[in-house]
Amino acid sequence: MTTENFRLEKVRDFGLLFSDTFLFIKYNFKNLLKGMLYYVVPFGLLQGVVMGLFQYETLLSLGNGSGINANYSSSTVIYSTLASYIFMLISYTVAIAFITQYIKLYRDKGANNFEVNEVGKAMLNNIPKILGAIILSGIIVVLGCILLIIPGIYIGVCISLVVPIIVFEDESVGNAISACFNLIKSNWWNTFAVLFVMGLISSALNFVFQLPSTIYQLMSTIFMANGDAMTPSKSLLILFSIIQGIGYALIQVLPLTAIVMQYFNLIERRQSPALLKDLETVGNNETSISK
Repeated sequence: MTTENFRLEKVRDFGLLFSDTFLFIKYNFKNLLKGMLYYVVPFGLLQGVVMGLFQYETLLSLGNGSGINANYSSSTVIYSTLASYIFMLISYTVAIAFITQYIKLYRDKGANNFEVNEVGKAMLNNIPKILGAIILSGIIVVLGCILLIIPGIYIGVCISLVVPIIVFEDESVGNAISACFNLIKSNWWNTFAVLFVMGLISSALNFVFQLPSTIYQLMSTIFMANGDAMTPSKSLLILFSIIQGIGYALIQVLPLTAIVMQYFNLIERRQSPALLKDLETVGNNETSISK
């Protein structure tokens, strides 16, 4: 198999979903990496800088023996955490916009028939809609969790398909959310399993990028708790946090590609567009031969 004949619209069982996810990433690794570096990594870098500064101020405050005072807690903690989550949200939004738009152009134009900058131009139109969908979906899931944990999990799995529906079907946010529940009907457990396993893989990879920052903070805390004179290195903390932020941004390729593969799997199961296209092609060929 080459990138030229990788079929997106195909019925996939659980194992094939994973193998095709990694296969697609392998075939398109260079373009996907280039796009993620251009569009997503800058926000991961900014998130890393903010988190590094926050971690530095926290360790410095603890090292002074005063703990985290009220002024520090009410200002630095809140603003740093808020800024970090904003950059993380933007990073995730741009990542899923890029991945889905890349796969859309791949499906429409074929492999090697478009440039990464075309993806960037095309995804700009969808980013506001995608950001709105992510925020609205988050609110719906939180409300579901407040009522009961299980409804929140159920809704979260269903809504995971909202962005592919927006991009591939050009639906509004409201219609896309409604379509999620219809599309996932009878395939909720399969989708949950895909998201759960991909979440575990992504978390394990994220842990690798978090390890330098975690080890340094732990060592600094231990030394300061034992009364050793030690001033945390701002540069190191920012560097480790940048590694963590960039790692998180790049790793998003895995679960986001898997979500798109699951979308095509469910579409094929319910509507069989690829089968209908094949039948139409066969019919056209027979007509041409008869002439």
